[in-house]
Amino acid sequence: MKRLLCIWLPNWPIQRLQGEWRQAAGRDSDHTDSDHTDSDPQVEAPIVLWDENSRRGRLVVACCHAASKLGVRVSMKLAEAADLVRSSTTSGLPQPDPTRSQPLIQRHDKNLDQSSLEQIAVSVQRQITPKVALEELGVKPWAGHPRHQCESLLCDISGVSHLFGDELGLLVAVEAMLSARHVRARMAIADSLAAAWALAHEATMRPLSLLREGLSWQPMGGKKPEFLSEPSVFGTQSVSEKEEGSEQNCTGVKDQISPFEHVFYGGLIIRGNQGAARAIEELPVQALRLAPDTVSTLARLGVVSVRQLLSLPRSGLATRLGPGLVQRLEQLQAEVDEPLRVHQAEAEYAVTLALEYPTTDIEILTDRIKRLASQLTSRLMVQQRGVLRLCCCMELSGPKKVSLDVGLFAPTVDAEHLSGLVINQLETVQIQEKVERLDLLVTLSGSLRSSQASLFQLDENSASAAGMTGVAISRLVDVLTGRVGRDRVGYLELQNDPLPERAFEILPLAGNASSPVLQQTKRTRKLSANGWTGSAESGFNGSIVKPTAGDALRRPLSLLAEPLPLRVAWHETDFSIRVPSSRLPQRIRFNGEDHHVLNHWGPERIESGWWRGKSVRRDYYRVETDQGEWWWIFRNLVTRAELQRNRSSYRWMLHGRFS
Repeated sequence: MKRLLCIWLPNWPIQRLQGEWRQAAGRDSDHTDSDHTDSDPQVEAPIVLWDENSRRGRLVVACCHAASKLGVRVSMKLAEAADLVRSSTTSGLPQPDPTRSQPLIQRHDKNLDQSSLEQIAVSVQRQITPKVALEELGVKPWAGHPRHQCESLLCDISGVSHLFGDELGLLVAVEAMLSARHVRARMAIADSLAAAWALAHEATMRPLSLLREGLSWQPMGGKKPEFLSEPSVFGTQSVSEKEEGSEQNCTGVKDQISPFEHVFYGGLIIRGNQGAARAIEELPVQALRLAPDTVSTLARLGVVSVRQLLSLPRSGLATRLGPGLVQRLEQLQAEVDEPLRVHQAEAEYAVTLALEYPTTDIEILTDRIKRLASQLTSRLMVQQRGVLRLCCCMELSGPKKVSLDVGLFAPTVDAEHLSGLVINQLETVQIQEKVERLDLLVTLSGSLRSSQASLFQLDENSASAAGMTGVAISRLVDVLTGRVGRDRVGYLELQNDPLPERAFEILPLAGNASSPVLQQTKRTRKLSANGWTGSAESGFNGSIVKPTAGDALRRPLSLLAEPLPLRVAWHETDFSIRVPSSRLPQRIRFNGEDHHVLNHWGPERIESGWWRGKSVRRDYYRVETDQGEWWWIFRNLVTRAELQRNRSSYRWMLHGRFS
């Protein structure tokens, strides 16, 4: 009989990020106890990941439990989420210890999530079963799962469970393998792929310690934790049915839910047709991997569980809700075989070396890494591919595993350069156990760039210098990335947003598939030939919104991360932050110093689009002060209703400096 295992990694973007931090904290500390890394301040800080939505702007894609307790929800606008996590220190809301790290708000890296999940799939193939597949996605996200990305692995464990004693031993082995990566999972074993997926995502989990005592499955009891339900602004659905006989409830939902509490993770082993049928009937309909509109239609009809759905005639379901729903029911009950598309790792982009004698000697490991890098680059050169992101995995004699990730600015096949970057990271790692195996995996590659040699080389020195310029820059970026971190070496990418603080985005240079080096086509931006070419005394032309050759100082040389409030006054008034007049102030107080405005140019109206949420309207001025300062300041425009409520509604802000 076919047996299938589903491994679900809940809230995978957050788990991956926190797992990487825990691994880094474990390398930098002399402690081997996992409790030390679990209490790392960076891990417990509120985390919000966002991405750009073509219709609704910047939306929250994922958040950790600390952020969700502050009110952050998936699909919430980024501006609202940022206000919640940043204002938590001054409000009465529950919040992390103030001594911990500041909230982290960054863009979601879907490519990193995918590559990390593929690395786990390769590890499962090597240690558990060769038949491992990434879950297949629908055209749109399924109901209850706001992110449209893979977060589950599907494994065929038929004929391999005896290698671990039994199926429980296999689950224990998977849990140990994931724990080495500081990752937790919910697992379920059933006779069909659909049933295993549904149980892993929607059923009440049993900790493996209880499974060892023979409690392989209990009826649904309690409520699924909100952390696993992916709370969003559209609400959540969770199982709350309770049956007699489920006295031992393992969910243990508390007021303070830790995202890594073991009790919310574990496994289920469903054996026999009767047990499978009983377990499946208690699941909600969203366990069938249905579209949100289908689940909404069923909810309006009063159908919320699989039991209610199975009691309806399938012919009527197919007529009213389409054949896809009937197909999901057939897959759930193992009436139709669902194909398992096994993940195929690209062998030519990976090399492996099993050490004959396990060792912790750095010199030996360095030599072996150089050999592997040479083998890897030889294979890549044949296909004219270069390394952009490299992972060195070291399997130790114990359960732990060390991974060293290297990102590069441009594709390269320089074995010496690659091995040097890996060795630099290896020197910062304290290896407690002997290394048994080394793996070099290319998680991201790119086409090599070649240039045409000159037939008539006039100046050999200048030609060689020009040829080495790009290589030198690439190596500089690679070295800096290895020393200070991938997220701290970046480039600016222009955004289609009129607000200055949102007009650009800083993206990592190394290990980035969308970096400028890899872009095959470059956008050309043509400036209008009819632009303003007058002097500062010529006035202001409101039709130009960008700096031109004749107006280079239209934008400041330095832009503040956040606009700073200014105290302003006129000759007849005192300094104040809020003023009733929209006139340009004659005096400005900043950092305790008074400045008199000598000259000004403006105003320049900048406002956000209505589709980006609350409207932002500003009038910008360039001003010159008596102390030789050139500033870029603005006032917020207010509505007539706001003026009626409070006459002193105008605020002046400093946003940039020209010198």
